[in-house]
Amino acid sequence: MGLAAGSALLSACWATTERFDRLAARVQSLETRSASLETDVGAQVEHAKTKVAELEQVLERATQVVTRSSADTGAQVEALQEQIARQEGAIAELQHELSRLHEEFREQQTDYENRMKKLARRAGIDMPLEETEIPADREQHWQAALRAVESRDFSTARALYRAYVTRYRDDARADDAQLAIGRSYLTEDRPATALGELRRVISDFQQGDAVPAALLAMGDAFYRLHACGEARTALDTLIRAHPRSPLAAEARTKLREIQRAPSGYCTS
Repeated sequence: MGLAAGSALLSACWATTERFDRLAARVQSLETRSASLETDVGAQVEHAKTKVAELEQVLERATQVVTRSSADTGAQVEALQEQIARQEGAIAELQHELSRLHEEFREQQTDYENRMKKLARRAGIDMPLEETEIPADREQHWQAALRAVESRDFSTARALYRAYVTRYRDDARADDAQLAIGRSYLTEDRPATALGELRRVISDFQQGDAVPAALLAMGDAFYRLHACGEARTALDTLIRAHPRSPLAAEARTKLREIQRAPSGYCTS
């Protein structure tokens, strides 16, 4: 029994020693790994310190560069500001000169247009009037047209009469204005153009007192164009439709003239 107990004790001691050895080995391994890790960390810290130092040097150099660049930039900005100021002055002068030239050109253009209008009107070419050239008062407007006819400025007269018809279409003299336009073309010996304006008296102012005069003028215009048949029709219409008109007698006289037209004069 004592031998058995001793054997058991030895076995237990052996097992304890074995576990201790294994534990010691693990501790040694951990210490070795810890030392290695400490070495690695130390190396990394030193590396980091080196990098920080390098970065600090780079930052210092960058600060110096920025400082120098700022000074250089400031000088450049001042130079640019001076240059811009000079350019702005030059631009202001150019704008002033351009404005002066534009105004001068506008005045010359207005003068040129007025001259061209006058020349065109003298040549019998109808040119529209500016609103400022037409009297605002109705009676003054009418009198201005009459004066233009008296001075044989027919283009201006027609422009004034047309404006009168447009402005005062319900006026008692609107049909007279339209008639005057047609008659002015006859005065200039432009019967074909006159016919178009005279027809408007009849179509636009059928109830007006200018219709007989328009028919008489149409008879004259047709006759000048050698359209004797159309001339007779216009004059006959005047006589039949307005037998009491003082112009009926003139229409009969014109019919006799057509009757005595030279051989070959009439084409219709």
